[in-house]
Amino acid sequence: MEEKYKETIKRIQPIAETFIVNNKLQYPIKDSLTLLSNIGYYIIKAKAPSNLSGFYMKKDRFPFIFVNASHSLGRQNFSLWHEVYHHYMKHQNGISDFASNSIEEREAEIFAGLVLLPDEEIKKWSEKFNIEDASTIAQMSVYYQLSFNAVVIRGMQLGEIEFNTYKTLKKLSSLEKQQQLLAIYEQNNLSTSVIQPTNNIKISSNIMSILQKNHQQNLVDSHKLNSIIEKIEVLNES
Repeated sequence: MEEKYKETIKRIQPIAETFIVNNKLQYPIKDSLTLLSNIGYYIIKAKAPSNLSGFYMKKDRFPFIFVNASHSLGRQNFSLWHEVYHHYMKHQNGISDFASNSIEEREAEIFAGLVLLPDEEIKKWSEKFNIEDASTIAQMSVYYQLSFNAVVIRGMQLGEIEFNTYKTLKKLSSLEKQQQLLAIYEQNNLSTSVIQPTNNIKISSNIMSILQKNHQQNLVDSHKLNSIIEKIEVLNES
């Protein structure tokens, strides 16, 4: 029998909480790329086809994560933590399919949401504000650097957002409602960067440190170094 969604949340929650404690995560997480780089992940962000959110690959002892810069910044952050789960649980290398019905993909989705926006953080907001209001959701998405939709889903999972309200709020993340969603952020004097694509190349500092160190030790010559950089830049070509 297939596991129910609520049962998966209940099972993944202690895994996420253990990860948070072990890595001493502080909230809000404003820069997931830098934080994960400091933990030991090697990250590349670049433009890719819209149906690719990201992938995880372990090469020797190095965990690499690729994230699609064509997606909104909030979704990129979510994708990073989605891929972290695959590494943390020792899953095989591979491309993540957010539309997949596989239990591993569902687990990774739930883990990412729980790490980026834990129950305790949601409760802090619900005690002071109406988190069924779109303006509050927008403020939370900027504060936690999450997509509007991710905040809505977490509120629904915790039971702070009623299911019918969830369905209404979820529609604001559709392509057809994009201008309406932007207007909500602008009316509340909020930055819209979290719901916009970055469309850039970003390489975590630890990757650059390795390349520089190998070059200095003559393990990689200038030609090879430039070739590596060019291959990364090709990822960003539209």
